Amino acid sequence: MAEARSEQPMMKSARRLAWEQFKKHRLALIGGSILLVLYFMAAFAGFFSVYDPNFYTLSPSFRYAPPTPIHVRDPDTGRLTRPFVYGIKKELDLDTFLEKYTEDQSKKYPIYFFVRTPDHPYTIFKLFKSDIRFIGLGAKATEEGARLYLIGSDNFGRDLWSRLVYGGQVSLTIGILAVLLALVIGLIMGGLSGFYQGTRMRLSLPVLRPESWLVEGGGALRRALKALWVVLVSLAWLGLAAGLAYGLWTLVRAAEGLDLGTLLVALMLLFGIAGSLAAAFYYPVRLDPDDVVMRLVEIMAAIPGLFLLITLRSIFPPNIDPLMTFYIVVAVLSFIGWGGLARTIRGMVLSLREMDYVTAARAIGVSNWMIILRHILPATASYTIVYASIAIPSFILAESGLSFIGFGITEPYTSWGLLLKAAQDGGFASFADRPWVLAPGVAIFIAVLTWNFVGDGLRDALDPRRRR
Repeated sequence: MAEARSEQPMMKSARRLAWEQFKKHRLALIGGSILLVLYFMAAFAGFFSVYDPNFYTLSPSFRYAPPTPIHVRDPDTGRLTRPFVYGIKKELDLDTFLEKYTEDQSKKYPIYFFVRTPDHPYTIFKLFKSDIRFIGLGAKATEEGARLYLIGSDNFGRDLWSRLVYGGQVSLTIGILAVLLALVIGLIMGGLSGFYQGTRMRLSLPVLRPESWLVEGGGALRRALKALWVVLVSLAWLGLAAGLAYGLWTLVRAAEGLDLGTLLVALMLLFGIAGSLAAAFYYPVRLDPDDVVMRLVEIMAAIPGLFLLITLRSIFPPNIDPLMTFYIVVAVLSFIGWGGLARTIRGMVLSLREMDYVTAARAIGVSNWMIILRHILPATASYTIVYASIAIPSFILAESGLSFIGFGITEPYTSWGLLLKAAQDGGFASFADRPWVLAPGVAIFIAVLTWNFVGDGLRDALDPRRRR
């Protein structure tokens, strides 16, 4: 019996089966490897960059300098030697009357690895300071006007490779952060919508009617939490009333005359203000969460995505702190991205809430929130992972498009979309005379393509029907 039992094949775990299936997807493995390289370089951008991303000089100026030729043979002996570059000098092309860059072969500048750049320090994760870079010419060569431009320079003479690596920090990080925030919103809203479908929940707790929110019995902690909930809900309705009042005031100031359209919008805003104040102080509002969430999702889906992005971003002033702009872009992308996830999660929860283990949890007295968080939402993990891998490239493209049209990341920070905007400002010459400024577009293409490969691999690995 023991020998027969030992000959039976061991059952593989779901995680191991998914990994074995993922390894069969060659494009997913290649895409994952490329993504690891991209995110590793973005995390240690200071180390892999050659200069500070905002470093440039006015005299001499290296505006739109081409990639620096790297030599590995000694011009005198023809033997292999340490990689080196020549100095750069600017000349006037008598045929086109345009400036061109040529090599000044009067002096060689060797290329060093793990070189120290005390004039260009950087921080790692905002915690550690360093001035060691993977490749460079050294401080003395920089002072003498020599430059190492791996893929050329931009319109200010800044090293495009350094700006490309630092731009990856913003573009790649925004994709992940926006997806994480959209996942949280989508899972909560979709879970509530599906689990409480058909239930009319109280969405307001009027302060002037204590009988609608006071708790009889229970401990002091329960009563304190209930009172805090009353305050928060009332503040939310008051905030909505204040926002509508601000919109009405802006409309009145901007209106040049009283026409029918302005009058209708003003009446709608007044009605909204009155309703919000009534919900906060007197009238209890009861609605089906499924109706509220799904109607909101439908409204968002009816508005074109780019128009909604621009509208939400234009609410904030354009001259705010650049770091705050980063967080605003993350929030805006998340706000427009959770609707599709919430709708799918709602459909899954509608079927999961009828499962036997959910009924058993209810029978032993488990609260609805614990059932949602511990039993229902974890069952949607496979779809959530695939959704995240597919949504990240779309958020990268959205951020790039937003920065390209001037509503995204601003200087002194940089992103791939902002770099493309600078290339577009150069006109047709960016394609004909200096194609290296289009390198950020290549980086966006690679990041989006590899994320799509990984998403396809995860979809095949986590879906039992697609396993081979």
